[in-house]
Amino acid sequence: HLRRKLEQIGTIDQDVIAEHEEAKGRFEFLYAQVTDLTDARGSLESAIMELDTIIQERFEKNLDGISKKFGEYFARLFDGGTARLVVLRRQAKKATEEDEGDEERIEESDDAIAGIEIEATPPGKKFKSLSFLSGGEKALTAIALLCAILAQNPSPFVVLDEVDAALDKHNSEKL
Repeated sequence: HLRRKLEQIGTIDQDVIAEHEEAKGRFEFLYAQVTDLTDARGSLESAIMELDTIIQERFEKNLDGISKKFGEYFARLFDGGTARLVVLRRQAKKATEEDEGDEERIEESDDAIAGIEIEATPPGKKFKSLSFLSGGEKALTAIALLCAILAQNPSPFVVLDEVDAALDKHNSEKL
């Protein structure tokens, strides 16, 4: 009875054994690749976090220096007045029921920089928005900011071609 069952099953095909060995080897290779990728992802996330910290520290340090020098150059060009750079930050998104599975995206948006605003008040004026400045005042403000950036992070040489083109004769002489 058993012999008849063995005859019905037939012999073991050698191709099946070879296919199994090939599939097993492929599985082991892919498993090792997945493990390597998982380890690499962890290393990259760690490096990204470290770089984010370094970038944030350098950004704040340099922005403070540029803002201070910007105020100094602005006061020198305008014979008074105040100017500074202000960091605009995004509002932290409040978690809602729809966002429960989206904690990672919410964390990324917390305390993110939305931009940098220039506050400039020439002497004798009370507004801070650049939109209220005349063309010449805007040009002098831009020159003061450029000088502050170059003072904070000096360049080997700088070419400013027609930087006084937007200025009248009186403001050109200040440069």
